[in-house]
Amino acid sequence: MPSVMQFSGPLEYSYRSTSTYDPGASDGFHSHPQYEVYYFHDGECTYLIGDRVYNLEPGDLVLMHGMTLHRPHPMPGRPYVRTTLHFDPSAIRSSLHPDRVSEVLKPFEELRNCRINLTGNIRSEFEALLLSLHQLKVNPGGFKEERMNVRLCDLLYVIAGICRGRVEDHLPSSEKERHVQHIIGYVETHYMEDIGLDDLASELHLSKPYLAGLFKEMTGSTIFKYVYDRRINQAKLLFQFQPDISVTEASRLAGFKRLSHFSRMFKQSVGCAPDLYRSRLQRPFD
Repeated sequence: MPSVMQFSGPLEYSYRSTSTYDPGASDGFHSHPQYEVYYFHDGECTYLIGDRVYNLEPGDLVLMHGMTLHRPHPMPGRPYVRTTLHFDPSAIRSSLHPDRVSEVLKPFEELRNCRINLTGNIRSEFEALLLSLHQLKVNPGGFKEERMNVRLCDLLYVIAGICRGRVEDHLPSSEKERHVQHIIGYVETHYMEDIGLDDLASELHLSKPYLAGLFKEMTGSTIFKYVYDRRINQAKLLFQFQPDISVTEASRLAGFKRLSHFSRMFKQSVGCAPDLYRSRLQRPFD
C-alpha cells in the first residue's frame, strides 16, 4: 500500500505506490501549482509532460513544474511502482540556506520538466533518501515535522547537485514515441485553432486510423481529449497568472469558439464552473 504524508503546508509524499492502472478510474491529464519530484522504481509506463513523451525506465527521476499538463500512462494490468513528492516552493524557501534557495529551486524553474536516469552510487543515495523519508513518517518520535523538513531539504540539495551538470534533451527512443512527440508538439502549437485528424495525418504523413490508435495506445487518451485537456489547462493558467481576465477572454485564448462549450468542458474536467474556479484562486483561504 502507498504511504501518503500530508505536510503542514501544501506538500504531499507518497512512497512506492504500487496501484495498478485502471482506465476507468483515470483522471486524465492534469496540472497543479506545486512542484513535483517523481521517481520510477519499476514497471512499464509512458509519461507525457507538456510537449514531451517519455518511456520510463527504472531509476528515472522526473522533475516537474506542476502547472505543465502531464499524465502517466502505465501499461494496463502491469505493476507500476513510483514515489511522488509535491511541494510548494514558497513553503520550503525558509528552510533552505538563503544563499542556496535559487540554486536548489533552479531545476524546477529553469529545466521545468526533465527526466534524468539515475545509476550507481547516486541512485543508491537517492533511493535511500526516499526510504528515510518514509521511515520517519511511519515511525513514532518527537519533532517529526521538523525532521521531515530536514530530510526534504536534503533531498532537494541532492537533486540540485544532480542537475548542476548539463541535462541532455530527451530524444525519443522509438518510432512510436517520435510520432506521439510530433502529435503533442503540433497540438502545443495549434491548440487555439481547429485541429482535425486530417491536419495531423497530413503533418505526419500517416493514416488517420493509425494516428488515432497509436496515440491511444501510448497515452491512454484520444487525441481530441488531449486537445481539450490542453485548452482547459491553458484557461487554468490564464486564471492563475492573469487574475483580472474575464471568463469570456480566457475561453477565447484557450481555443474555444463558444463560451457555453468552454463552460461545460471546464466544469466536466475541473469540477466547478470557470468563474468559481477563478474566484477560488483569488480567495484561496475562504
